[in-house]
Amino acid sequence: MNTSIQPNQSKSFLRKGYKSVPPPIEKSDSLHLHEQVDHNELHDNPSRIICIAVDESDSSQYSFKWALENFICKETDQVFLLHVRPYVSVPTYLSPVPMLEDKETEYELDQCNRNFSHELIRDFAKDLLNENIKCRGFALRGDPREEIVHKVNELNADVLIIGSRGMSTFKRMFIGSVSDYCVHHCHCTVIVPKE
Repeated sequence: MNTSIQPNQSKSFLRKGYKSVPPPIEKSDSLHLHEQVDHNELHDNPSRIICIAVDESDSSQYSFKWALENFICKETDQVFLLHVRPYVSVPTYLSPVPMLEDKETEYELDQCNRNFSHELIRDFAKDLLNENIKCRGFALRGDPREEIVHKVNELNADVLIIGSRGMSTFKRMFIGSVSDYCVHHCHCTVIVPKE
């Protein structure tokens, strides 16, 4: 299984439809591990704090573009980009004692996910900075639903803009989507642009 991402592989590569991101692997504990990506463009006194949840999906691309063209006021809004990467765990093949190799593989996969997350945020931030929009990015780790809600509430955001994965009503009923969860648990307005 090849789960590595080349260092020069950017989100623009992913925008073209290629997906070589490691699949999400969930971990049961929900620590809030947040890393600020090296964008630090802040407004002195923003009128609104807007969080945009981003990932490599088409719906995320659409929501971001919609926000850029229809919602963000570059003179007064502060934008925070949020991306959540999964916890990495390597199966130990029923061994009660984790092997050293498993820990090394787990670390390498986590670093791969971390680098991808940072590159993804940087790529979205470039589009905002090109429009002179103040932004900051946060790379989060854990369950996307919980982490997005936690960070949005922590930032005291006025609005969360998030894409919809296009699940059917039947799937949403049994699995639940990230956007549905955010609509019900965020303290602020949640916008899910319809494609």
